[in-house]
Amino acid sequence: AMGKDVRVVLVKIADRLHNMRTLNHMPPEKQIRIATETLDIYAPLASRLGINSLKIVLEDLSFRYAYPEVYYSLAQKVAKKKREREKYIENVKKILNNELEKRTRIKFEVTGRPKHLWSIYRKMHSRSIDYEQVYDLLAFRVNVNSPTECYEALVLVHSLWKPFPVLF
Repeated sequence: AMGKDVRVVLVKIADRLHNMRTLNHMPPEKQIRIATETLDIYAPLASRLGINSLKIVLEDLSFRYAYPEVYYSLAQKVAKKKREREKYIENVKKILNNELEKRTRIKFEVTGRPKHLWSIYRKMHSRSIDYEQVYDLLAFRVNVNSPTECYEALVLVHSLWKPFPVLF
């Protein structure tokens, strides 16, 4: 039934989100099993359907229950610099908006966000690095209307902030 009607999938994902938000009332073994299943099945389904905000919530809630020690340690490190990151995001958005308006004629939208905990953890785990070695804790997006405009915006971004190679 799930494969034939996307509405069924949406209801299942919504139900899983509710279950994840009330998981603290379950025994630890069940918490881990449900959290792992959510990471393996439901978060990727939400992503596949283009519901990224839901995917992020499911991943971070699952991370909290599947790997609680790692989750709380990372959450504490990230929380210490939250205000700094938010201020930096707003500053970069302001710079990008000003420069794009001044130097181009393209229509654009600039957004920025802090990366979520599961994303940070996956990077640390896959590259065997510490939190202090993760440099991309923020994400920015410049939405434009065409590939040509995209490259024009990218050139501008690279003129403002020089990219550096990552040696892995």
